[in-house]
Amino acid sequence: MISQGAQTLRARLEQQEHWRQAEAVRNGGQPAIDPDAWELEELGEGLRLYATREQHRRVVNGHDELVVERFTKRLVDGRWEITYEVERARPL
Repeated sequence: MISQGAQTLRARLEQQEHWRQAEAVRNGGQPAIDPDAWELEELGEGLRLYATREQHRRVVNGHDELVVERFTKRLVDGRWEITYEVERARPL
């Protein structure tokens, strides 16, 4: 059985290895450690998903919607680029 501390350390090392996929991180063009790592929830292929979500209203075809977007970083041309991905939208 792996202790909680060992699991935490392993997860942190995996997150750091994932962050270093970006050439810009390896060559010093981006920080060596993800400045938002404390909010990181999921890792994917060239994708980092964070806890931060924003809600706002928008009009689509004349109807109001409530949109929830999630803070993400995508690996684009060797750099981590910040985007907000629509997580859900519902009519108001």
